[in-house]
Amino acid sequence: MELLFVLVLWALFCYGVYRFSDSKGRNNTVWVLVAVLLSPLVAFIILLFLPKTLEKQAEEAKRLKELMDS
Repeated sequence: MELLFVLVLWALFCYGVYRFSDSKGRNNTVWVLVAVLLSPLVAFIILLFLPKTLEKQAEEAKRLKELMDS
């Protein structure tokens, strides 16, 4: 029973890494694999220090400009 709890908790943390990597514009598959193989905490800490990709920054700037023009 404890093993099931740990696996579900590990999967939830990996999903959190998936969402966080998506918000940074990073490759979700790679970061989930890093989280599964190493640790979700390690993957999250590494992602925390990585900047958003240029494409993600441009997308957010475009969205902000559209909001300000409205």
